Amino acid sequence: MTRQGMAAALLSRRRQLEALGLAIAAAVLLARLDLATLAAGLGLFLWGMSHLQDAIKRLSGGTLDRWLHTATRHPFRAIGVGATATALVQSSSLVTLLAMSFVGAGLVALPGAIALLFGANLGTTTGAWLIAAFGLRFDLATFAMPFLALGLIGSRVLQDARGAIAGLLLGVGLLFLGIDFMKLGFEAWQDGLSLDGLAGGSAWHWPLFVLFGVVATVVMQSSHATLLITLAALAGGQLPYLPALAVAIGANIGTTVTAVLGALGSGFAARRLAGAHVVFNLVTAAVALALLVPLAWLVDWLGELIGLAADAWPLKLALFHTLFNLLGIVLMLPLIPRLAARLERAFPEPARTPPAQARYLAPTALQHADTAVAAIEQECQRLNRRAYHLLCSAILVPSAEAIGHPPSRAVVKARIEPSAWTPVNTRYHEQIKPLMAEILDFYSRLDTPLTEAQEARVETLYARTLRMVEAVRFGEVLQRSLLRHAAPASPLREAHDDIRLALAEGLNRLAANPEAADISAPIDEVRRHWQQALAERLREHRLDPWLASSLMNDLHQATRLMGALAPA
Repeated sequence: MTRQGMAAALLSRRRQLEALGLAIAAAVLLARLDLATLAAGLGLFLWGMSHLQDAIKRLSGGTLDRWLHTATRHPFRAIGVGATATALVQSSSLVTLLAMSFVGAGLVALPGAIALLFGANLGTTTGAWLIAAFGLRFDLATFAMPFLALGLIGSRVLQDARGAIAGLLLGVGLLFLGIDFMKLGFEAWQDGLSLDGLAGGSAWHWPLFVLFGVVATVVMQSSHATLLITLAALAGGQLPYLPALAVAIGANIGTTVTAVLGALGSGFAARRLAGAHVVFNLVTAAVALALLVPLAWLVDWLGELIGLAADAWPLKLALFHTLFNLLGIVLMLPLIPRLAARLERAFPEPARTPPAQARYLAPTALQHADTAVAAIEQECQRLNRRAYHLLCSAILVPSAEAIGHPPSRAVVKARIEPSAWTPVNTRYHEQIKPLMAEILDFYSRLDTPLTEAQEARVETLYARTLRMVEAVRFGEVLQRSLLRHAAPASPLREAHDDIRLALAEGLNRLAANPEAADISAPIDEVRRHWQQALAERLREHRLDPWLASSLMNDLHQATRLMGALAPA
Protein backbone atom coordinates (compact mmCIF):
# COMPACT_ATOMS: atom_id res chain seq x y z
CA MET A 1 0.00 0.00 0.00
CA THR A 2 1.30 3.47 -0.88
CA ARG A 3 1.96 6.12 1.73
CA GLN A 4 -1.10 8.08 0.54
CA GLY A 5 -3.23 4.95 0.82
CA MET A 6 -2.04 4.27 4.36
CA ALA A 7 -2.76 7.86 5.38
CA ALA A 8 -6.27 7.64 3.92
CA ALA A 9 -6.89 4.33 5.74
CA LEU A 10 -5.70 5.79 9.07
CA LEU A 11 -7.90 8.84 8.59
CA SER A 12 -10.90 6.62 7.84
CA ARG A 13 -10.19 4.47 10.93
CA ARG A 14 -9.85 7.60 13.08
CA ARG A 15 -13.22 8.90 11.89
CA GLN A 16 -14.83 5.57 12.64
CA LEU A 17 -13.41 5.56 16.17
CA GLU A 18 -14.57 9.14 16.71
CA ALA A 19 -18.09 8.24 15.54
CA LEU A 20 -18.09 5.19 17.81
CA GLY A 21 -16.91 7.28 20.76
CA LEU A 22 -19.64 9.86 20.17
CA ALA A 23 -22.27 7.10 19.96
CA ILE A 24 -21.09 5.55 23.25
CA ALA A 25 -20.99 8.96 24.96
CA ALA A 26 -24.51 9.74 23.72
CA ALA A 27 -25.81 6.40 25.00
CA VAL A 28 -24.22 6.93 28.43
CA LEU A 29 -25.59 10.46 28.72
CA LEU A 30 -29.08 9.35 27.68
CA ALA A 31 -29.00 6.58 30.27
CA ARG A 32 -27.65 8.82 33.07
CA LEU A 33 -29.35 12.22 33.06
CA ASP A 34 -27.40 13.24 36.15
CA LEU A 35 -24.17 12.70 34.25
CA ALA A 36 -25.62 14.55 31.26
CA THR A 37 -26.47 17.49 33.52
CA LEU A 38 -22.91 17.55 34.87
CA ALA A 39 -21.43 17.36 31.36
CA ALA A 40 -23.76 20.11 30.12
CA GLY A 41 -22.72 22.31 33.02
CA LEU A 42 -19.05 21.77 32.26
CA GLY A 43 -19.60 22.58 28.59
CA LEU A 44 -21.51 25.76 29.40
CA PHE A 45 -18.79 26.81 31.86
CA LEU A 46 -16.00 26.37 29.29
CA TRP A 47 -18.08 28.10 26.61
CA GLY A 48 -18.69 31.01 28.96
CA MET A 49 -14.96 31.29 29.68
CA SER A 50 -14.27 31.48 25.93
CA HIS A 51 -16.83 34.27 25.43
CA LEU A 52 -15.48 36.13 28.46
CA GLN A 53 -11.88 36.03 27.24
CA ASP A 54 -12.79 37.13 23.69
CA ALA A 55 -14.91 40.02 24.98
CA ILE A 56 -12.19 41.27 27.33
CA LYS A 57 -9.58 41.15 24.55
CA ARG A 58 -11.90 43.15 22.26
CA LEU A 59 -12.70 45.71 24.96
CA SER A 60 -9.08 46.17 25.96
CA GLY A 61 -8.14 47.33 22.45
CA GLY A 62 -4.53 46.39 23.14
CA THR A 63 -4.55 47.98 26.60
CA LEU A 64 -4.09 44.65 28.36
CA ASP A 65 -1.17 43.83 26.05
CA ARG A 66 0.56 47.16 26.71
CA TRP A 67 -0.15 46.91 30.45
CA LEU A 68 1.52 43.51 30.70
CA HIS A 69 4.41 44.65 28.50
CA THR A 70 5.15 47.64 30.75
CA ALA A 71 4.87 45.55 33.91
CA THR A 72 7.67 43.14 33.02
CA ARG A 73 10.36 45.76 33.62
CA HIS A 74 10.34 45.01 37.39
CA PRO A 75 9.78 41.53 38.90
CA PHE A 76 7.52 42.58 41.78
CA ARG A 77 5.43 44.76 39.50
CA ALA A 78 5.27 41.92 36.97
CA ILE A 79 3.94 39.54 39.63
CA GLY A 80 1.32 42.05 40.77
CA VAL A 81 0.15 42.91 37.27
CA GLY A 82 0.15 39.26 36.19
CA ALA A 83 -2.03 38.38 39.18
CA THR A 84 -4.39 41.32 38.58
CA ALA A 85 -4.71 40.64 34.85
CA THR A 86 -5.46 36.97 35.46
CA ALA A 87 -8.03 37.87 38.11
CA LEU A 88 -9.74 40.19 35.59
CA VAL A 89 -9.82 37.79 32.63
CA GLN A 90 -10.06 34.65 34.81
CA SER A 91 -7.62 32.79 32.58
CA SER A 92 -3.98 32.13 33.41
CA SER A 93 -3.68 30.46 30.00
CA LEU A 94 -4.48 33.76 28.25
CA VAL A 95 -1.84 35.65 30.25
CA THR A 96 0.65 32.82 29.69
CA LEU A 97 0.15 32.91 25.92
CA LEU A 98 0.42 36.71 25.99
CA ALA A 99 3.74 36.47 27.82
CA MET A 100 4.97 33.87 25.33
CA SER A 101 3.98 36.18 22.47
CA PHE A 102 5.91 39.06 24.06
CA VAL A 103 9.04 36.97 24.49
CA GLY A 104 8.75 35.44 21.01
CA ALA A 105 8.36 38.89 19.45
CA GLY A 106 11.35 40.21 21.39
CA LEU A 107 9.24 42.73 23.35
CA VAL A 108 10.31 41.65 26.83
CA ALA A 109 13.22 39.88 28.47
CA LEU A 110 12.84 36.36 29.78
CA PRO A 111 13.20 37.17 33.54
CA GLY A 112 10.36 39.72 33.38
CA ALA A 113 8.10 37.28 31.54
CA ILE A 114 8.86 34.57 34.12
CA ALA A 115 7.79 36.93 36.93
CA LEU A 116 4.61 37.67 34.98
CA LEU A 117 3.85 33.94 34.88
CA PHE A 118 4.35 33.68 38.64
CA GLY A 119 1.74 36.40 39.08
CA ALA A 120 -0.63 34.66 36.66
CA ASN A 121 -0.50 31.52 38.80
CA LEU A 122 -1.41 33.57 41.84
CA GLY A 123 -4.20 35.39 39.99
CA THR A 124 -5.87 32.18 38.91
CA THR A 125 -6.64 31.40 42.56
CA THR A 126 -9.28 34.15 42.54
CA GLY A 127 -11.49 31.85 40.48
CA ALA A 128 -11.61 29.34 43.34
CA TRP A 129 -12.54 32.14 45.74
CA LEU A 130 -15.39 33.36 43.52
CA ILE A 131 -16.80 29.86 43.01
CA ALA A 132 -16.47 28.92 46.69
CA ALA A 133 -17.91 32.20 47.98
CA PHE A 134 -20.76 32.72 45.53
CA GLY A 135 -21.13 29.94 42.99
CA LEU A 136 -21.95 27.21 45.51
CA ARG A 137 -24.20 29.28 47.79
CA PHE A 138 -26.70 30.93 45.45
CA ASP A 139 -29.13 29.87 42.73
CA LEU A 140 -27.03 31.23 39.88
CA ALA A 141 -29.48 30.04 37.19
CA THR A 142 -31.84 32.83 38.22
CA PHE A 143 -29.09 35.42 37.87
CA ALA A 144 -27.92 33.88 34.59
CA MET A 145 -31.14 34.48 32.65
CA PRO A 146 -30.90 38.31 32.35
CA PHE A 147 -27.23 38.06 31.35
CA LEU A 148 -28.01 35.41 28.74
CA ALA A 149 -30.94 37.36 27.29
CA LEU A 150 -29.03 40.63 27.02
CA GLY A 151 -25.88 38.93 25.78
CA LEU A 152 -27.55 36.83 23.10
CA ILE A 153 -29.61 39.71 21.72
CA GLY A 154 -26.82 42.27 21.97
CA SER A 155 -24.18 40.07 20.31
CA ARG A 156 -26.48 39.70 17.30
CA VAL A 157 -27.44 43.35 16.77
CA LEU A 158 -24.53 45.37 18.21
CA GLN A 159 -21.03 45.96 16.85
CA ASP A 160 -17.66 47.21 18.06
CA ALA A 161 -17.36 47.94 21.81
CA ARG A 162 -21.09 47.50 22.45
CA GLY A 163 -20.95 44.07 20.82
CA ALA A 164 -17.99 43.21 23.04
CA ILE A 165 -19.96 44.25 26.14
CA ALA A 166 -22.82 42.00 24.98
CA GLY A 167 -20.31 39.15 24.59
CA LEU A 168 -19.10 39.84 28.12
CA LEU A 169 -22.65 39.54 29.46
CA LEU A 170 -23.19 36.35 27.49
CA GLY A 171 -20.02 34.86 28.93
CA VAL A 172 -21.04 35.71 32.50
CA GLY A 173 -24.49 34.19 31.94
CA LEU A 174 -23.02 30.98 30.56
CA LEU A 175 -20.61 30.76 33.50
CA PHE A 176 -23.46 31.14 35.99
CA LEU A 177 -25.63 28.60 34.19
CA GLY A 178 -22.75 26.12 33.88
CA ILE A 179 -21.96 26.32 37.60
CA ASP A 180 -25.63 25.78 38.48
CA PHE A 181 -25.92 22.75 36.17
CA MET A 182 -22.81 21.20 37.68
CA LYS A 183 -24.24 21.70 41.18
CA LEU A 184 -27.42 19.90 40.07
CA GLY A 185 -25.38 17.05 38.59
CA PHE A 186 -23.44 16.52 41.81
CA GLU A 187 -26.57 16.72 43.93
CA ALA A 188 -28.05 13.87 41.86
CA TRP A 189 -24.91 11.83 42.67
CA GLN A 190 -25.16 12.65 46.36
CA ASP A 191 -25.94 9.08 47.41
CA GLY A 192 -24.57 7.13 44.49
CA LEU A 193 -21.03 8.34 43.95
CA SER A 194 -18.02 9.40 45.95
CA LEU A 195 -14.88 10.68 44.24
CA ASP A 196 -12.78 9.33 47.08
CA GLY A 197 -13.37 5.98 45.39
CA LEU A 198 -10.67 7.05 42.96
CA ALA A 199 -8.14 6.00 45.59
CA GLY A 200 -7.83 5.29 49.26
CA GLY A 201 -7.68 7.92 51.91
CA SER A 202 -4.08 7.30 52.96
CA ALA A 203 -1.32 9.85 52.39
CA TRP A 204 0.44 7.63 49.85
CA HIS A 205 -2.72 7.83 47.71
CA TRP A 206 -2.54 11.63 47.44
CA PRO A 207 -0.33 11.54 44.31
CA LEU A 208 -3.20 9.71 42.56
CA PHE A 209 -5.50 12.64 43.36
CA VAL A 210 -2.81 15.00 42.03
CA LEU A 211 -2.75 12.91 38.85
CA PHE A 212 -6.54 13.16 38.61
CA GLY A 213 -6.25 16.98 38.82
CA VAL A 214 -3.59 16.99 36.09
CA VAL A 215 -5.60 14.78 33.72
CA ALA A 216 -8.85 16.67 34.32
CA THR A 217 -7.18 20.02 33.61
CA VAL A 218 -5.46 18.70 30.48
CA VAL A 219 -8.68 17.21 29.11
CA MET A 220 -10.82 20.29 29.84
CA GLN A 221 -8.00 22.81 29.18
CA SER A 222 -9.15 24.80 32.21
CA SER A 223 -7.96 24.64 35.81
CA HIS A 224 -11.08 26.63 36.72
CA ALA A 225 -13.25 23.76 35.46
CA THR A 226 -11.25 21.24 37.50
CA LEU A 227 -11.53 23.39 40.61
CA LEU A 228 -15.26 23.84 40.00
CA ILE A 229 -15.76 20.08 39.90
CA THR A 230 -13.58 19.67 43.01
CA LEU A 231 -15.36 22.41 44.96
CA ALA A 232 -18.80 21.07 44.03
CA ALA A 233 -17.77 17.54 45.03
CA LEU A 234 -16.25 18.84 48.28
CA ALA A 235 -19.35 20.88 49.12
CA GLY A 236 -21.60 17.89 48.34
CA GLY A 237 -19.60 15.47 50.47
CA GLN A 238 -18.39 13.25 47.59
CA LEU A 239 -14.72 14.19 48.16
CA PRO A 240 -12.79 14.41 51.46
CA TYR A 241 -10.89 17.59 52.30
CA LEU A 242 -7.24 16.50 52.00
CA PRO A 243 -7.72 14.62 48.69
CA ALA A 244 -9.49 17.76 47.37
CA LEU A 245 -6.37 19.77 48.22
CA ALA A 246 -4.29 17.25 46.26
CA VAL A 247 -6.61 17.65 43.24
CA ALA A 248 -6.08 21.43 43.40
CA ILE A 249 -2.31 20.86 43.27
CA GLY A 250 -2.79 18.67 40.19
CA ALA A 251 -4.90 21.38 38.51
CA ASN A 252 -1.95 23.76 38.85
CA ILE A 253 0.35 21.28 37.13
CA GLY A 254 -2.19 20.71 34.35
CA THR A 255 -2.10 24.38 33.30
CA THR A 256 1.46 23.90 32.07
CA VAL A 257 0.18 21.83 29.15
CA THR A 258 -1.30 24.95 27.53
CA ALA A 259 2.08 26.67 27.69
CA VAL A 260 3.88 23.62 26.30
CA LEU A 261 1.41 23.27 23.42
CA GLY A 262 1.69 26.98 22.65
CA ALA A 263 5.50 26.73 22.55
CA LEU A 264 5.65 23.74 20.18
CA GLY A 265 5.10 25.84 17.08
CA SER A 266 7.03 28.85 18.38
CA GLY A 267 10.64 29.85 18.58
CA PHE A 268 13.31 29.23 21.17
CA ALA A 269 12.21 32.21 23.33
CA ALA A 270 8.67 30.87 23.82
CA ARG A 271 10.08 27.43 24.64
CA ARG A 272 12.22 28.96 27.37
CA LEU A 273 9.17 30.58 28.94
CA ALA A 274 7.15 27.36 28.70
CA GLY A 275 10.03 25.61 30.44
CA ALA A 276 9.93 28.19 33.22
CA HIS A 277 6.21 27.61 33.63
CA VAL A 278 6.71 23.86 33.92
CA VAL A 279 9.58 24.21 36.42
CA PHE A 280 7.65 26.65 38.62
CA ASN A 281 4.48 24.57 38.73
CA LEU A 282 6.31 21.28 39.33
CA VAL A 283 8.45 22.72 42.14
CA THR A 284 5.42 24.40 43.71
CA ALA A 285 3.37 21.19 43.45
CA ALA A 286 6.15 19.04 44.94
CA VAL A 287 6.59 21.38 47.93
CA ALA A 288 2.83 21.70 48.47
CA LEU A 289 2.32 17.93 48.34
CA ALA A 290 5.20 17.31 50.74
CA LEU A 291 3.78 19.92 53.15
CA LEU A 292 0.13 19.08 52.57
CA VAL A 293 -0.75 18.40 56.23
CA PRO A 294 1.18 21.40 57.67
CA LEU A 295 -0.40 23.64 55.02
CA ALA A 296 -3.84 22.26 55.89
CA TRP A 297 -3.16 23.11 59.57
CA LEU A 298 -2.09 26.62 58.50
CA VAL A 299 -5.30 26.98 56.50
CA ASP A 300 -7.35 25.94 59.55
CA TRP A 301 -5.56 28.48 61.73
CA LEU A 302 -5.92 31.30 59.18
CA GLY A 303 -9.55 30.33 58.58
CA GLU A 304 -10.28 30.60 62.28
CA LEU A 305 -8.42 33.91 62.38
CA ILE A 306 -10.52 35.45 59.57
CA GLY A 307 -13.79 33.98 60.82
CA LEU A 308 -14.36 30.99 58.52
CA ALA A 309 -16.60 28.25 59.84
CA ALA A 310 -14.85 24.99 60.75
CA ASP A 311 -16.72 23.14 57.99
CA ALA A 312 -16.35 25.84 55.29
CA TRP A 313 -14.37 23.37 53.17
CA PRO A 314 -14.74 25.12 49.76
CA LEU A 315 -13.45 28.42 51.15
CA LYS A 316 -10.61 26.60 52.90
CA LEU A 317 -9.66 24.94 49.62
CA ALA A 318 -9.58 28.39 47.95
CA LEU A 319 -7.35 29.65 50.78
CA PHE A 320 -5.05 26.62 50.38
CA HIS A 321 -4.87 27.24 46.62
CA THR A 322 -3.71 30.80 47.27
CA LEU A 323 -1.24 29.83 50.01
CA PHE A 324 0.68 27.20 48.07
CA ASN A 325 0.98 29.49 45.02
CA LEU A 326 2.33 32.23 47.28
CA LEU A 327 4.75 29.69 48.73
CA GLY A 328 5.95 28.82 45.24
CA ILE A 329 6.56 32.50 44.42
CA VAL A 330 8.53 33.02 47.63
CA LEU A 331 10.70 30.00 46.86
CA MET A 332 11.26 30.72 43.15
CA LEU A 333 11.48 34.53 42.99
CA PRO A 334 15.16 34.73 44.06
CA LEU A 335 15.98 32.02 41.51
CA ILE A 336 14.56 33.83 38.44
CA PRO A 337 17.94 35.03 37.05
CA ARG A 338 19.50 31.58 37.51
CA LEU A 339 16.43 29.86 36.02
CA ALA A 340 16.48 32.20 33.02
CA ALA A 341 20.19 31.49 32.42
CA ARG A 342 19.62 27.72 32.63
CA LEU A 343 16.73 27.90 30.15
CA GLU A 344 18.77 30.03 27.75
CA ARG A 345 21.40 27.30 27.75
CA ALA A 346 18.79 24.55 27.39
CA PHE A 347 17.07 26.30 24.46
CA PRO A 348 19.86 28.20 22.70
CA GLU A 349 19.25 30.70 19.95
CA PRO A 350 20.10 29.28 16.50
CA ALA A 351 23.64 30.17 15.51
CA ARG A 352 22.42 31.42 12.14
CA THR A 353 18.90 31.99 10.91
CA PRO A 354 18.48 31.00 7.24
CA PRO A 355 17.91 34.14 5.13
CA ALA A 356 14.43 33.03 4.05
CA GLN A 357 13.30 32.26 7.59
CA ALA A 358 11.43 34.86 9.60
CA ARG A 359 12.63 35.19 13.18
CA TYR A 360 9.69 36.85 14.93
CA LEU A 361 6.58 35.73 13.02
CA ALA A 362 5.59 33.00 15.50
CA PRO A 363 1.99 31.71 15.45
CA THR A 364 1.51 32.88 19.05
CA ALA A 365 2.18 36.48 17.97
CA LEU A 366 -1.02 36.40 15.90
CA GLN A 367 -3.19 36.00 18.98
CA HIS A 368 -2.77 39.57 20.23
CA ALA A 369 -2.64 42.94 18.54
CA ASP A 370 0.51 44.39 20.13
CA THR A 371 2.62 41.28 19.64
CA ALA A 372 1.45 40.89 16.03
CA VAL A 373 2.34 44.50 15.18
CA ALA A 374 5.67 44.21 17.02
CA ALA A 375 6.51 41.01 15.13
CA ILE A 376 5.72 42.64 11.77
CA GLU A 377 7.77 45.70 12.70
CA GLN A 378 10.84 43.70 13.68
CA GLU A 379 10.70 41.53 10.54
CA CYS A 380 10.32 44.67 8.40
CA GLN A 381 13.41 46.08 10.11
CA ARG A 382 15.30 42.87 9.27
CA LEU A 383 14.14 43.11 5.66
CA ASN A 384 15.25 46.76 5.54
CA ARG A 385 18.71 45.88 6.86
CA ARG A 386 19.08 43.22 4.19
CA ALA A 387 17.93 45.71 1.58
CA TYR A 388 20.55 48.27 2.76
CA HIS A 389 23.30 45.72 2.26
CA LEU A 390 21.89 44.67 -1.11
CA LEU A 391 21.68 48.29 -2.29
CA CYS A 392 25.32 48.77 -1.32
CA SER A 393 26.08 45.77 -3.48
CA ALA A 394 24.02 47.33 -6.29
CA ILE A 395 26.26 50.43 -6.31
CA LEU A 396 29.41 48.30 -5.96
CA VAL A 397 30.34 49.69 -2.51
CA PRO A 398 31.05 47.36 0.45
CA SER A 399 28.30 47.84 3.02
CA ALA A 400 30.89 48.28 5.76
CA GLU A 401 32.13 51.39 3.90
CA ALA A 402 28.67 52.97 3.61
CA ILE A 403 26.66 51.87 6.66
CA GLY A 404 27.82 53.14 10.04
CA HIS A 405 30.17 55.90 8.91
CA PRO A 406 30.23 58.35 5.96
CA PRO A 407 31.62 56.84 2.72
CA SER A 408 34.80 58.27 1.25
CA ARG A 409 35.80 59.19 -2.33
CA ALA A 410 38.63 56.65 -2.11
CA VAL A 411 36.11 53.79 -1.78
CA VAL A 412 34.41 54.57 -5.10
CA LYS A 413 37.75 55.23 -6.80
CA ALA A 414 39.04 51.75 -5.98
CA ARG A 415 39.36 49.13 -8.69
CA ILE A 416 36.13 47.23 -9.44
CA GLU A 417 36.30 43.49 -10.02
CA PRO A 418 32.97 42.54 -11.73
CA SER A 419 33.27 38.87 -10.78
CA ALA A 420 33.30 39.81 -7.07
CA TRP A 421 29.77 41.23 -7.17
CA THR A 422 26.81 38.85 -7.06
CA PRO A 423 23.92 40.05 -9.27
CA VAL A 424 21.28 41.92 -7.27
CA ASN A 425 18.52 39.81 -8.81
CA THR A 426 20.06 36.61 -7.45
CA ARG A 427 20.38 37.93 -3.89
CA TYR A 428 16.92 39.49 -4.08
CA HIS A 429 15.33 36.10 -4.74
CA GLU A 430 17.46 34.47 -2.02
CA GLN A 431 17.10 36.99 0.81
CA ILE A 432 14.45 39.65 0.18
CA LYS A 433 11.56 38.05 -1.66
CA PRO A 434 11.18 34.96 0.65
CA LEU A 435 11.10 37.15 3.77
CA MET A 436 8.69 39.57 2.11
CA ALA A 437 6.42 36.62 1.28
CA GLU A 438 6.47 35.46 4.93
CA ILE A 439 5.59 38.97 6.15
CA LEU A 440 2.67 39.21 3.72
CA ASP A 441 1.44 35.74 4.70
CA PHE A 442 1.61 36.66 8.39
CA TYR A 443 -0.28 39.89 7.75
CA SER A 444 -2.98 38.03 5.80
CA ARG A 445 -3.54 35.71 8.79
CA LEU A 446 -3.88 38.58 11.27
CA ASP A 447 -7.56 38.65 12.30
CA THR A 448 -7.15 40.21 15.76
CA PRO A 449 -8.89 43.64 15.91
CA LEU A 450 -6.37 46.50 15.75
CA THR A 451 -6.68 50.00 17.10
CA GLU A 452 -6.54 52.92 14.65
CA ALA A 453 -2.96 53.65 15.70
CA GLN A 454 -1.95 50.02 15.17
CA GLU A 455 -3.60 49.90 11.75
CA ALA A 456 -1.82 53.11 10.77
CA ARG A 457 1.50 51.68 11.98
CA VAL A 458 1.06 48.47 10.00
CA GLU A 459 0.11 50.42 6.88
CA THR A 460 3.22 52.60 7.29
CA LEU A 461 5.45 49.54 7.67
CA TYR A 462 3.84 47.87 4.69
CA ALA A 463 4.26 50.94 2.46
CA ARG A 464 7.87 51.47 3.55
CA THR A 465 8.74 47.82 2.87
CA LEU A 466 7.22 48.00 -0.61
CA ARG A 467 9.25 51.12 -1.34
CA MET A 468 12.39 49.36 -0.13
CA VAL A 469 11.73 46.44 -2.47
CA GLU A 470 11.06 48.92 -5.30
CA ALA A 471 14.41 50.58 -4.61
CA VAL A 472 16.15 47.19 -4.83
CA ARG A 473 14.60 46.63 -8.27
CA PHE A 474 15.96 50.03 -9.41
CA GLY A 475 19.33 49.03 -7.97
CA GLU A 476 19.25 45.84 -10.04
CA VAL A 477 19.08 47.86 -13.29
CA LEU A 478 21.73 50.31 -12.09
CA GLN A 479 24.17 47.57 -11.09
CA ARG A 480 24.21 46.09 -14.59
CA SER A 481 25.19 49.45 -16.12
CA LEU A 482 27.82 50.12 -13.45
CA LEU A 483 29.45 46.74 -14.11
CA ARG A 484 29.46 47.31 -17.88
CA HIS A 485 31.40 50.56 -17.45
CA ALA A 486 33.54 49.58 -14.46
CA ALA A 487 36.89 49.83 -16.26
CA PRO A 488 39.06 52.80 -15.11
CA ALA A 489 39.30 54.07 -18.72
CA SER A 490 35.54 53.99 -19.35
CA PRO A 491 34.11 57.41 -20.38
CA LEU A 492 31.31 56.92 -17.82
CA ARG A 493 33.47 55.88 -14.88
CA GLU A 494 33.86 59.42 -13.50
CA ALA A 495 30.10 60.07 -13.57
CA HIS A 496 29.36 56.62 -12.18
CA ASP A 497 31.73 57.21 -9.27
CA ASP A 498 29.85 60.43 -8.44
CA ILE A 499 26.54 58.54 -8.59
CA ARG A 500 27.84 55.72 -6.39
CA LEU A 501 29.22 58.12 -3.77
CA ALA A 502 25.96 60.11 -3.68
CA LEU A 503 23.86 56.97 -3.25
CA ALA A 504 26.22 55.67 -0.56
CA GLU A 505 25.84 58.96 1.33
CA GLY A 506 22.04 58.72 1.04
CA LEU A 507 22.03 55.13 2.32
CA ASN A 508 24.28 56.13 5.21
CA ARG A 509 21.84 58.87 6.26
CA LEU A 510 18.85 56.56 5.92
CA ALA A 511 20.45 53.78 7.99
CA ALA A 512 21.25 56.28 10.74
CA ASN A 513 17.76 57.79 10.70
CA PRO A 514 14.88 56.08 8.80
CA GLU A 515 12.91 59.33 8.96
CA ALA A 516 15.73 61.46 7.47
CA ALA A 517 14.34 63.91 4.90
CA ASP A 518 17.61 64.82 3.16
CA ILE A 519 18.70 61.45 1.77
CA SER A 520 18.03 62.54 -1.85
CA ALA A 521 20.09 65.73 -1.59
CA PRO A 522 23.45 64.17 -2.70
CA ILE A 523 22.03 62.43 -5.80
CA ASP A 524 19.99 65.53 -6.76
CA GLU A 525 23.18 67.59 -6.74
CA VAL A 526 25.04 65.00 -8.84
CA ARG A 527 22.15 64.84 -11.33
CA ARG A 528 22.14 68.62 -11.81
CA HIS A 529 25.91 68.70 -12.25
CA TRP A 530 26.02 65.92 -14.85
CA GLN A 531 23.06 67.18 -16.82
CA GLN A 532 25.07 70.35 -17.47
CA ALA A 533 28.31 68.45 -18.01
CA LEU A 534 26.64 66.12 -20.53
CA ALA A 535 25.48 69.04 -22.67
CA GLU A 536 29.02 70.49 -22.72
CA ARG A 537 30.69 67.18 -23.53
CA LEU A 538 28.23 66.43 -26.33
CA ARG A 539 28.85 69.87 -27.88
CA GLU A 540 32.59 69.33 -27.65
CA HIS A 541 32.27 65.73 -29.00
CA ARG A 542 33.97 64.41 -25.90
CA LEU A 543 31.18 61.91 -25.26
CA ASP A 544 29.32 59.58 -27.61
CA PRO A 545 25.51 60.26 -27.72
CA TRP A 546 24.85 56.56 -27.11
CA LEU A 547 26.88 56.64 -23.88
CA ALA A 548 25.30 59.96 -22.95
CA SER A 549 21.82 58.39 -23.14
CA SER A 550 23.04 55.51 -20.96
CA LEU A 551 24.31 57.98 -18.36
CA MET A 552 21.01 59.89 -18.43
CA ASN A 553 19.21 56.60 -17.79
CA ASP A 554 21.57 55.77 -14.92
CA LEU A 555 20.97 59.18 -13.33
CA HIS A 556 17.24 58.62 -13.68
CA GLN A 557 17.45 55.15 -12.06
CA ALA A 558 19.57 56.51 -9.20
CA THR A 559 17.08 59.34 -8.59
CA ARG A 560 14.15 56.90 -8.60
CA LEU A 561 16.06 54.62 -6.21
CA MET A 562 16.50 57.41 -3.65
CA GLY A 563 12.98 58.66 -4.23
CA ALA A 564 11.64 55.22 -3.34
CA LEU A 565 13.63 55.21 -0.10
CA ALA A 566 12.69 58.73 0.97
CA PRO A 567 10.09 58.90 3.78
CA ALA A 568 6.59 59.52 2.45
